[in-house]
Amino acid sequence: MAPHPTRDHLVLRTWATDLPKGACALVCTSVDHEGVPVVGVRANVLTSRYYIEPCGSSKSRLTHISRIDCRGRFPEWYNKLYGHLCAAEVARIRDSFTVSMDK
Repeated sequence: MAPHPTRDHLVLRTWATDLPKGACALVCTSVDHEGVPVVGVRANVLTSRYYIEPCGSSKSRLTHISRIDCRGRFPEWYNKLYGHLCAAEVARIRDSFTVSMDK
């Protein structure tokens, strides 16, 4: 969004699937890598955890805990836009679990 520069995220993501009661977690954190050029402003994901636990037939409960420094964003941006970005990411996670019946 103008006049802000492009934000760049360099994160390491991993799944933890050996949790009790069939739960799993998607864990993300920023990493440094000298071989990757910075595009715009490098944001810092201090912690991002998605905890997914089954709760009934074909249902799950998702808990998201996040601490991210987008560097240069105003509180208004977080209040108005960040929730929409989180919802879109949750939808992508949900869609990664769906199985295509076309095959």
